[in-house]
Amino acid sequence: MNFNLFKIDTWWKAVFILGLISCVGASSFTISFIEKKHLFGFGLGLLFIGLSYWMAWKKAVTMHLGGILSWPIIKHNFVSILLLLIGIGLITLFGFLIIKALI
Repeated sequence: MNFNLFKIDTWWKAVFILGLISCVGASSFTISFIEKKHLFGFGLGLLFIGLSYWMAWKKAVTMHLGGILSWPIIKHNFVSILLLLIGIGLITLFGFLIIKALI
């Protein structure tokens, strides 16, 4: 079994996992100082951002004198940009609501 998917080597994988933890935590546990719906919305925004970068993650390959070189690049398409904008909107909205409820 290959666990390279769970290796956190880029920032967007950490954002995706934090969103997953936030959504599961909001639906599983009772937190007294924060509303579940705000935490779930914030986590959903993190999930959308991580998913959009996961969709845009590509490998560029080129032939060189010494052999084949490849490196990761981010190449967004319409769907990944849409997910990114929705994620940013959700984080902004629910982050504001979380902070407002804490004050």
